[in-house]
Amino acid sequence: MKVLVAYATVTGNTEIIAHAIASAIPGADLKKLPADVNPQDYDFIFAGFWCDKGTPDEVWQAFQKEAKAKPIAYFGTMGGDPNSERGQAWVNKVAGLFPCENFKGLRVWQGKIDPKILAAMAKMPGAKPMTPERQARLDEAAKHPTAEDQAQAGAWALEFLENFRMTNKHGL
Repeated sequence: MKVLVAYATVTGNTEIIAHAIASAIPGADLKKLPADVNPQDYDFIFAGFWCDKGTPDEVWQAFQKEAKAKPIAYFGTMGGDPNSERGQAWVNKVAGLFPCENFKGLRVWQGKIDPKILAAMAKMPGAKPMTPERQARLDEAAKHPTAEDQAQAGAWALEFLENFRMTNKHGL
């Protein structure tokens, strides 16, 4: 099975997760978007994005339109905790953006937030003050993706592919 791991990144968070996924899958091709790659050359695609103002980034959005005819699993990174109530609401919103026919799944990991984005947000009219709770959330995000996150990403991808292979083998 020919597998592509394609990703877009700004801070390097999604790249770290993409490398973990590609490293777990023998023979997987790893491509940073935008890349000269034909999604139709692959049997399965893992496509990675980063959270840009509450939506997946534009580079990734353009790629996923080209790749939607193939079985595809999405992965991403966000500054917030994807396991929090707010993070889960965002993940559910993002899952609704994917073409249903070939969309096989989604997983999101936490990542550090670009300091330039934080500085720009602080200068915006009506910016929220830095509270100890908010600083603690930013400090936690700065630790990610961790080695544990990377191990989870590789395990997720392997399990995903195995389930996909078994489903297709049995025609389910």
